[in-house]
Amino acid sequence: MTSNGSSEADLPAAGPFIVPSDATCPPEFLALARGGDLRPMAFVRATGRATLETARDAHRAGLALPVLVGEADEIRSSAASMGWDLEGARVVDAEGEKGAIDAAIALVQNDEAHGLIKGQLHTDVFMGGIVRRTAGIRTDKRLVHVFAMLPRGGGRPLLISDAAVNISPDVTTRVESALAMSSILRKMGVDRPRIAVISATESKLEAMPSSVEAEEIASLAAAADAKAAFAGPLSLDLAISPESVAIKGIDPASPQGAVAGQADGLVVPDIVSGNVLFKALAYCAGGLAAGLVVGGRVPIMLTSRSDPPAARLASLALAAIAGQEEV
Repeated sequence: MTSNGSSEADLPAAGPFIVPSDATCPPEFLALARGGDLRPMAFVRATGRATLETARDAHRAGLALPVLVGEADEIRSSAASMGWDLEGARVVDAEGEKGAIDAAIALVQNDEAHGLIKGQLHTDVFMGGIVRRTAGIRTDKRLVHVFAMLPRGGGRPLLISDAAVNISPDVTTRVESALAMSSILRKMGVDRPRIAVISATESKLEAMPSSVEAEEIASLAAAADAKAAFAGPLSLDLAISPESVAIKGIDPASPQGAVAGQADGLVVPDIVSGNVLFKALAYCAGGLAAGLVVGGRVPIMLTSRSDPPAARLASLALAAIAGQEEV
């Protein structure tokens, strides 16, 4: 059955470019997330089956202590219908979307929750409550979204930012994105992360503002983080394809050469390009998308109704990884 109750047989045939993702979160990715203290995470308006399954699986995988915020009777009834006795979970009664996000923010303020996961409520209500200054969740850093794309069948993740929060991020915001990705990658075990700032060209062209900005972003990020390599502008093929790098003759000794063909993370120019890129990898390459908003007091997970259960669990794993101390 799909998340809306229809059977797989009811769905039209997928197009020739559609590649299904793995049905489970890679064990090696879950292993990166374990080892620290098991922390309480608030599932905001946890009234739907998909949200409750994520909470249950997160507890069983050793990723979180679920704090289920929402209409308590409905939460308990839904949990019982799926055979979960709410072991390891705490239920916090709250009425409606606004009541749920307000209650979850209060839990963070009281140090009773160390992360926020969107459940059955609209994104504007969820994020609107979070970004209020009185909520105490925003810091002096910008909130940026990072996707860790996990390849079908396993392999090295590719990070993408910002594909879900900032519509037209300025240079400073994209520098924050680059630095956030380099930090997360080191926590994943990448000794010297390679971050490509993406444009449609590898040359700085005044007529293409994203190419000019990419060079500035790479320079500013490199000055702030000497433990990673940053390069831009780079087109997508030159960021991830060694063959394209060889064909186009990118000098390995050039500033771009340290990243070209082997990028671990991609900083995109705007939300449209990032959204198209991550969905192309998810739907056309079978990638599993783990998403996380960083830069706040606690990690924030913006799950979607179309996210498979494995992606939701992977997002919680990414939050656990991002919350670790760098070694």
